[in-house]
Amino acid sequence: MRRKPRSVRSKIVLALLVPVVALTGLWVIDVKASFADATALRDTYSTRDNVSLPCDRMVAALQAERTQSAEFLATPNGDAGALRTRRAATDAAIAQFQQLSRSYRGSGVSAGITRARFADMAVSLDSLALVRARVDARDATRTSALSGYTGVIRTAFSVSNAAAASSDPLVERVMRTMVAMRRAGELLYQEDALMTGATAAGRFGSGEYLELIQIVGALRFQIPTAGATLPAPDQAKFKSMLSGPAFAALRQAEDQIIGAGRSDGPVTISREVWRATSAPAVGQLFAFLADGYDHAVEFAREARDRILLRFGVSGLLGLLAIVVSLVIAVHIGGSVVRRLFLLRTAATDLARQRLPDLVRRLRAGERIDVDGEAVRLRLGDDEIAEVGAALTDVHLSAVESAAAEAAVRYDLNRVLVNIARRNQTLLDRQIEALGPMDGADSRAYQLAVRMRRHAEHLVILAGSARSRRGHGAESLATILARAAGEMEHAGRVAIGSIGNAEVPEHAVGDLGHLVGELLENAVTFSAPDTSVRLSARRTPDGMVVEIEDHGIGMSPAAVEQTNRRLAQPGEFDPADSARLGLFVVATLAAQHGIKVTLGPTGEGGIRAVVTIPAALAVPIDEAPEAGSTRRSDASRLVGMTVRAGRRPRHAAVQADALP
Repeated sequence: MRRKPRSVRSKIVLALLVPVVALTGLWVIDVKASFADATALRDTYSTRDNVSLPCDRMVAALQAERTQSAEFLATPNGDAGALRTRRAATDAAIAQFQQLSRSYRGSGVSAGITRARFADMAVSLDSLALVRARVDARDATRTSALSGYTGVIRTAFSVSNAAAASSDPLVERVMRTMVAMRRAGELLYQEDALMTGATAAGRFGSGEYLELIQIVGALRFQIPTAGATLPAPDQAKFKSMLSGPAFAALRQAEDQIIGAGRSDGPVTISREVWRATSAPAVGQLFAFLADGYDHAVEFAREARDRILLRFGVSGLLGLLAIVVSLVIAVHIGGSVVRRLFLLRTAATDLARQRLPDLVRRLRAGERIDVDGEAVRLRLGDDEIAEVGAALTDVHLSAVESAAAEAAVRYDLNRVLVNIARRNQTLLDRQIEALGPMDGADSRAYQLAVRMRRHAEHLVILAGSARSRRGHGAESLATILARAAGEMEHAGRVAIGSIGNAEVPEHAVGDLGHLVGELLENAVTFSAPDTSVRLSARRTPDGMVVEIEDHGIGMSPAAVEQTNRRLAQPGEFDPADSARLGLFVVATLAAQHGIKVTLGPTGEGGIRAVVTIPAALAVPIDEAPEAGSTRRSDASRLVGMTVRAGRRPRHAAVQADALP
């Protein structure tokens, strides 16, 4: 469906509102972004208190339990009580993490990822019970037990890493650096757990020596790398710690153990010496990390203050600009729109009311004061006022053109009527001179009658009254027989049953003209070896005359279009002169209240149905209705026309009995 075009008024309003709307949109986006950033930085507090710190405490408890489990498996008479105590502390840390994680109020994509990691953590913690059961039953090696705990701890670090996301780059960098350094510190705890088990057993278990080498290599690479993203002051402290005596002693002990050890071989260091060496390094690292999250929160607080300041300045200035722009747009736009509304109203009234009414009055012959009818608009002194003045000039020109056209039309109609009247007079005299003829000589008579009907077309087009030939009312059978006999190929017309009815004098000529046009079309547009059936029957609405041919037919679209023209003739368009007969039929039908419709037949032709109202088809009681008219009956009908003073056309009429 075609979209209704946008008005000039709406375009002007749109042009004025677009900058205001765009400015408002930018202001809303800025405010929304500021609130989103402030909300995300506020979430940093929630992340630290409900995710990061509880998760780190849970990881520390799992690391301690892992070391205790390695020592328990390394000694045949391990202290089960100490292990249970350590497990109780781990369970408490897990319960605290689960409780606080439910209070997490993060927002955005990172919050969704963090909550998904909570679900992964719950699944991983469920596997912890199996690891503990295997340790209690001593059904696990130290390597497999350590691996089970390490898997749970690795999942916990994925939670911390997901929660480290932030809208402020500096805050996120600090948070992720803390997580990366704690992951590196996890290597120290893995090394401590492995060495605690090995020193308690006095020798390396299966695969432990190689795993120790891997841990030491990863440790020496990852710890310095993790601290490379720290802010400059913290990075200097971190490097100083790594080059200090605690980490130097740890590296020396690691080199000694790896250099003297071998797979499944004895450990060259005692448990006490190892603890004395590793504990200071681990303590220093995690003491350095203790206030890392507090640094991130401090950065978040400073960033939030900057955002609020920016929002206060840009938000107020943006709102003020929006208000000023809106006031200016409303003032300018309102002035233009009001004058355009007046111009549009005047133009619409001129096009739809004043000009059509003036044209109608001019065509009716009424005298019009052209200057008095002109439109006068006062729209200022700009381009809109010039358009209004041009509209007045257009109105004057249109009225003058309409007056000239009406005069030419009136004169032309008089010429057409005069020509038609003269032709009619000559044709009537020619028909009178020819007289009734039979056989081949009747063709000149038929052509003359056809020429007279075409001459009457001009009178109908001019809207003038037709001359009424005749001496009174006639029967419908007589009118139809005469119309059939006037055809050039009247021998192809088969007259069927015709109901008894009488047509008033004023409609005799027009009805014969109408039926003659339809018969001529039926004969012309059908094969020469086919017949055209003509019949009439009575219905509750009057008489129905049917004309059926077996010609080329019409498409459904053409039939529909033709029926619309027959129902509403309108004014004749000279460009459509090929359908002159159709317009004449529609005009005559409209003048007498006759309904004409076309439709397809079962044999590919066209059936024309002419419904004559009861006022034009008065029943004839004294005459019986003809059932099936034969050739002799048709000749009798033609004879009736001769006795009534009409010219007979009986030589060309063929009757056919309809079933």
